[in-house]
Amino acid sequence: MLKLVKYEWKKQRTSRMIILGLLVAGIIAFWGGILFKSDTVTVLSLAFLYTFAVLVLFYTGVESVLVFNRDLRTKQSYMLFMVPKSIWAILGAKFISAILQMLFVFALFFAAGSLNLMAAVWRSGNIDALVHAFENLMRTLTEENFDWMILVEAALILFLAWVLIILIGFLAVILARTVLVKSRFAGLFALILFFLINVAVEWGYRFSDLLPNVGGSGHFGWDIWNILYYIIVCGGLFLVSGWLADRKLSV
Repeated sequence: MLKLVKYEWKKQRTSRMIILGLLVAGIIAFWGGILFKSDTVTVLSLAFLYTFAVLVLFYTGVESVLVFNRDLRTKQSYMLFMVPKSIWAILGAKFISAILQMLFVFALFFAAGSLNLMAAVWRSGNIDALVHAFENLMRTLTEENFDWMILVEAALILFLAWVLIILIGFLAVILARTVLVKSRFAGLFALILFFLINVAVEWGYRFSDLLPNVGGSGHFGWDIWNILYYIIVCGGLFLVSGWLADRKLSV
């Protein structure tokens, strides 16, 4: 299993190096603006890092799905499913690799944010003022008194949404590549299936809202039923993907 994870992890090495290189460039620009007291460079570097973060978070969520689609579209699929491992181990390795890639990106941007915070503290010399400024910003964005648990809830929701996107993508690719194995339209069919499955999942989410509220709702309106619903859906998607792959893709 570990060898499979390492094999899948290597497939996304190029994107990790590109992300790391651009992130380091943004941090250097930000620190340069701080050191040389150039507000223009500081603001532009922050704008770059924010935009870059949004794009990277989106891309990282679908990259593993794109890699899986490429594996099934090219001759790598034959090598992939001829290894003496079960389909469940292969899909599990792909999923673990996707999660590791996600955590790697989170760690990079957390480290970048920490370094930039250090620079801001060094320049202002007053960390309390920065904390109050951050809380005021979040209070403005959320239109309520800021609670640090908002960040925890946001991280949990983002993680579940990311996992859901990956698993829906896996299932859509497997369905497309088993129905239209040699068709040039298989990629388009997978994209359509991806959106259709997403719609079905969201319809199910609406029904979970009808259940009695347990434990209260969080800052984003989620209760325990909503979280359990997405966890169960993620588990079901993985089981269905494994079953289809075992029946249609294994050799």
